[in-house]
Amino acid sequence: MGTDRGERLLSHPDQWARCAHQGTALLAGGGVELNWSDEPDPACRSESKPSGLAFDRWCRAYRSRRAAVEVHPVREPPRPAPCPGVLRAPLGLAVDRSQRLYVVESSAHAVLVVDLWTGRLLRRIRLGRLRPRDVSADCGRVWLLAGEPATLLILDGRRGPRPGPAVRTPRCAGRLRASRVAAGPDAAGPLLLWTGNGAGIVAAPDGTVLLEVPGATDLALVGGVLAVGRQPGRSIRRFSPDGGSWTELDPVGAPDYDGGAIAASQGRIGYTTEAGYRTTIGPVSRHLDSGSVTSYRLDSGRYRNRWGRLFLDACLPLDTAVGVRFLTSDADEVEDPIPAQPAGRGGRAVPHPESTPPLPSASLLDAAGPASVLFRRPTGAEQSWSMSPTDSATYEAPVAAPPGRYLWVQLLLTGTERATPRIRAMRVESVDHGLLATLPRSWSRSEPDAQFLHRFLTPIDGVLYDLDWRAAQRAILLDPRVSPAEALDWLAGFAGLVLDARWPADARRTLVAEAYQLFARRGTRAALIRILEIFLGRPPQVVEQWQLRGLGGTVLGGPLGTPAPAIGSGQQTGTLGRFTLGGAVAGNDSYRLSAHRFTVLVPGTLSPEQRTVVAGILDVHRPAHTAYEICELGCGMRVGERLRVALTSFVGPSASWQRAVVGSTGVGTDGVIGTPAIGSRLGSDSVTGRVRVG
Repeated sequence: MGTDRGERLLSHPDQWARCAHQGTALLAGGGVELNWSDEPDPACRSESKPSGLAFDRWCRAYRSRRAAVEVHPVREPPRPAPCPGVLRAPLGLAVDRSQRLYVVESSAHAVLVVDLWTGRLLRRIRLGRLRPRDVSADCGRVWLLAGEPATLLILDGRRGPRPGPAVRTPRCAGRLRASRVAAGPDAAGPLLLWTGNGAGIVAAPDGTVLLEVPGATDLALVGGVLAVGRQPGRSIRRFSPDGGSWTELDPVGAPDYDGGAIAASQGRIGYTTEAGYRTTIGPVSRHLDSGSVTSYRLDSGRYRNRWGRLFLDACLPLDTAVGVRFLTSDADEVEDPIPAQPAGRGGRAVPHPESTPPLPSASLLDAAGPASVLFRRPTGAEQSWSMSPTDSATYEAPVAAPPGRYLWVQLLLTGTERATPRIRAMRVESVDHGLLATLPRSWSRSEPDAQFLHRFLTPIDGVLYDLDWRAAQRAILLDPRVSPAEALDWLAGFAGLVLDARWPADARRTLVAEAYQLFARRGTRAALIRILEIFLGRPPQVVEQWQLRGLGGTVLGGPLGTPAPAIGSGQQTGTLGRFTLGGAVAGNDSYRLSAHRFTVLVPGTLSPEQRTVVAGILDVHRPAHTAYEICELGCGMRVGERLRVALTSFVGPSASWQRAVVGSTGVGTDGVIGTPAIGSRLGSDSVTGRVRVG
């Protein structure tokens, strides 16, 4: 039972795309569900009129309408937006991360930039002959679509416009015009919407066609999902990036949509209406009531092999179900394979389709036995210490089929108009439990008896095998170097550690592995340096203040009888002749300035998050009576108060400097000729004739 039984896995989108589908659709990230159709399109009472919609950080909506821009505060009536001047025909709107509103004045060939904090017009960008059409903001840039032919420009408040990437027209039938641009924090670049004669093409700036959405009017990126608005009254279609393709998600309802504009609002999709704006109401798709997906041939590598158990990671809402049929064979050739049928939605081009294993025989599949019922595992996934997706559970069933080297699995999905089963992954054990070999041979001599005993013993074996597998893997579980990520927090609890998610994964594993040795030296300088080195990936330097105090304020030639400075509770330092060691400086003696204080010198520069983590480490692991200071060395040593020979001085540039390029670096500037490298430390590892500078 403790041996590895092997698994044949279907989880990647490419694997599901190679199966035969009937009434099913592919899921983003891998998996299948019942295919669906959109709600019936209502009769369009009016034509779409392009407009603009944007949201600021306070969830206030800005909507361009006729010759004005309105602002819609939350739970307040709309009012005119702070747009000084007379507007002719405002179209596209965008709000950047600095809370600046960009208003596209198409007829005036200009773009207005308004500061929403003060309501003041910052600038009016005049584009000359270029006619602006739309604007969109991502994390750091504002993309402006203008001109005929289409041109992309980059704006940034008071700077710009700067030229963006070159725009190429998609090679499609008919005359198209770039009408909309969309960008978001998760997008690699802007996306353009090309419209004309009822067509809608979503393309990259280089002309690569990504999607075709007939009747599209606007597009927006919401949480990494592309939303495409269509004619008035129609639902909004959604697409999720899936590798090099896009998988369509269920459309969401948009009642009273006027076809003007859509925008992202706190992870939801907002759209314009005649009365103002609204947000979508959720999926409005209608699923089929049944469908099936048939896998390609799975190979165990052994003839007359009896397969083990099937596991499905699936979400089965109320009134939905999944049945399973199995087909096995020892024949290397399939005489009459069923035709390959792509998924109804979410189809993708698979690489090297000729390498796909054959589909099952149509005649043998028709003669296969009835569908098996799935059993939901109360203990979760059979893979110990792993966490299943939050929206799915693990279902189990024995492979009810005669022995055979090859196996095909057919999943039968049933659901309702509003609910569908969703299957994420399928795993099949390529070796059975082998308990039949421990029973008398006469009990399994005939194939019907063997199949019955195999099914009867499978649940018992499942419990025993899971326990045996967990026991065999316990040594791995207790090794922080190879322990599953889900068990690392549990393992750290034995050492009294609470792991910080801001630490890199490898650093957390190293900390758990060395926790007992570090805690044995807790509070020492060496332990503190090691913990910081684990987090930073490079060792820092800890300098105690007493190392820098010198003589501590020597007084030469003082009068006899001058009292020496006190230490602690009143013990005085000694007086040698006519001078004193340990004199006072600015009213404080050197002991009070230097004792129990240290500085952590970090090579390079820390990010705000790293600096917070370093401060937390020092607060927890330093001696409680000490005070510390964090000093980032940045680009190298500093000439001044923090330059100390053998402590803080480093010869050579740091890794954060750039190479000098002939023709680009000016003489007399901060350019460094050569490759940055870690230099030597004066007084520690420097050797005459071997010190490398630069």
